[in-house]
Amino acid sequence: MNAVAEWIRALPQRYGTRTLIALGAIALLGLVARAYVVVNPVEHPADDSHAYYALSKALYTEQSFGGPEFRDASDWSPGAPFLYAAAFYATGGAREGTARIVEALLGVATILVVFALGWRLGGRELGRWVGLFAAFAVAVYPPFIHTTGELMSEPPAMLTLPAAILAFLWASDREETWPWLVPGLLFGLTAMFRPEYLLVGAAFVLLAGLRIWRQREWRLGLAAAAVLLVALVLPILPWTIRNVVVLDRVVPISTGGGKALYVGTYLPADGEYQRVKALLAERYLGRDLEPGSAALDDVDPTELFDEVADEVRQEHPELTRDEALGKAGKENFDKYSGEDPGGYAAMTARKVGRMWSSGVGEAMDSTPGRVIQILLVALGLAGFVLLGLRRRWWELVALATPIVLVTAVGAISLAAPRRNEVLMTLVFPLAGLALSSGLAAISSGREWSPEQASSRPN
Repeated sequence: MNAVAEWIRALPQRYGTRTLIALGAIALLGLVARAYVVVNPVEHPADDSHAYYALSKALYTEQSFGGPEFRDASDWSPGAPFLYAAAFYATGGAREGTARIVEALLGVATILVVFALGWRLGGRELGRWVGLFAAFAVAVYPPFIHTTGELMSEPPAMLTLPAAILAFLWASDREETWPWLVPGLLFGLTAMFRPEYLLVGAAFVLLAGLRIWRQREWRLGLAAAAVLLVALVLPILPWTIRNVVVLDRVVPISTGGGKALYVGTYLPADGEYQRVKALLAERYLGRDLEPGSAALDDVDPTELFDEVADEVRQEHPELTRDEALGKAGKENFDKYSGEDPGGYAAMTARKVGRMWSSGVGEAMDSTPGRVIQILLVALGLAGFVLLGLRRRWWELVALATPIVLVTAVGAISLAAPRRNEVLMTLVFPLAGLALSSGLAAISSGREWSPEQASSRPN
């Protein structure tokens, strides 16, 4: 406790009183914006939002993941339902508003963590401006506020991913091996919220070993990688054991990859979930519904994808639902990439473009919203360039790894705009670095140089 009190007392000296006052105002702004959607939630939440609430409620009321009437519960990652169910236990009731309050508080914590990451990237000269820009962006970014008005798995992952990156860079500066426990645990938690980040965590195990090996020696590098790996597995292993018992096969976190592969490879719908759902509704229900409409949102997608899986299982009855959907996705890939390789490649490029050029919510569907989103992504890319010019390779690699890997996963399977939400917590500090460096160069009246801002050794 004394160490924590001492750390808090040292904050004004480290960051500056005015910077902390500004950060507090930004955090308050972010809380107010999120409090509004807690009270006034999204009118037509996404299908996954309904599923996450049902899973959380079942954990509270029935002490089971999904309950007897919930089909294919393992398609959803367990981290968010367990977190929201814990809030239900703490407050004595399964209320959606309670879970949204948790999301709002996680959003405020994310503001603080992203500020710290921006401070690290900006160095002594620009740290406050990079951090404050990144914090402000998190506070007011419309998709983050929109998601708080639903019930999704992204809000906790938005906190744990930048915290894991920051912890990785912090552990890289330490002489001891135990600090690698911290990023490992955070990457493990992130994967429990969003399963695609298990691949990211595995990549950071290799990066930790390479980092320490190059700094010191291979034995210490191996030890660092081993510690991070053990910590990564700790949050995941109990759930994996549960899946072996319940599903009778090894599933580290969740199924559902088959559905994502099927949607992402369906060329007639351009690999877009809403268009795939509309086509399936027309095929199996005989209803012509507009993608993104409230009427289509009211259609249960589970029954539609059950029909797809059942068609596959007529010839392969031994397959599970997820395996059948995965097989249908592979058949889509073989068919459409073989018949029209150029069209399939163009669809893949469009999927990635949609993933990064827009975001969830009406605000980002508008032309101004798309312009702002593209500008932020462009500034983020400029931030990577600056890190490269300043030879801050490990910071560049640490931020680029999740962005590249998750984008690749989206390119192969489903690349919905929601896929970029967690990653935007890394884009904002990079954008702040580019913007602050540019403004500093203009205000100084001299040509910018890569050495303008101090940096940590890499």
